[in-house]
Amino acid sequence: MINNNLINNLSLIFSFLRSRFFSHSLYVVFALFLGFSLFDHVGLNSLSPVLSKLQNLSAAVFTLSGIWVAYSYPQAISAYTSPDTVKVIPTDETKRIENLVLIIITSAYVISSLLIFDFMYLLLRDSEVYKEFRMHFKLIGLSYVSYLSFLQIKAIFVVMLTNIVFVNELHRKRTEKIANDDL
Repeated sequence: MINNNLINNLSLIFSFLRSRFFSHSLYVVFALFLGFSLFDHVGLNSLSPVLSKLQNLSAAVFTLSGIWVAYSYPQAISAYTSPDTVKVIPTDETKRIENLVLIIITSAYVISSLLIFDFMYLLLRDSEVYKEFRMHFKLIGLSYVSYLSFLQIKAIFVVMLTNIVFVNELHRKRTEKIANDDL
């Protein structure tokens, strides 16, 4: 018999993936379009500055989002260490934590993919397979770097939006406190 928790978890994972499928399909199509467009003008060797910036951005976003989750939401962290003492976390904060965790996962994916990309290029660049299918590898490489760039840019914008919403909530709570103090 299959455990009900396993079925529920698989169902949640499938729902999550399905909810992201359309946007990532658009990213892939646009990345392939960019790969085809840049194919004649850009070599894989000239991607080094882009890869470096993408790695640095991913690491920075990964780190800052992780620090923000750990610092701003101690209830979420303590849920793992002492579940008996944790109070219910408000829905808006839960959504913010979810966004930040997705940003962390995205940035970790980008960093890992860049490492794999560089390692595969190192292994394959002098091989007969690479020489025979060089143009295919170039198209895949350009498209994949474009895709990773889209993911990281989206992550940066979500962090920016999350910060704006957070600051707006602080201002709203401050205004409510001032109004309550005046009563």
